[in-house]
Amino acid sequence: MKDHGLCFNMVFNERAAVVYHFTPRFNAGASLIMSNSIYNNDNIKINQNKWLARAFFGVRF
Repeated sequence: MKDHGLCFNMVFNERAAVVYHFTPRFNAGASLIMSNSIYNNDNIKINQNKWLARAFFGVRF
C-alpha cells in the first residue's frame, strides 16, 4: 500500500463585536475573519481567507 503522507485541514474563525448604547438608540459593529488551510506533507495546497465587517444602528422600542 502506498503512503500518501499526512493531509489535514485547519479552520480558524475569529469574531469581534462592539456595541455603543445610548438611550434609546444604539450603534454597533461586528467583524468576522475565516481562514481555511489544507496541508499535505508540510506544503500548503489551499489557503483561503474571508473577511466580513458590518456596522449598524437601531432604535429600541
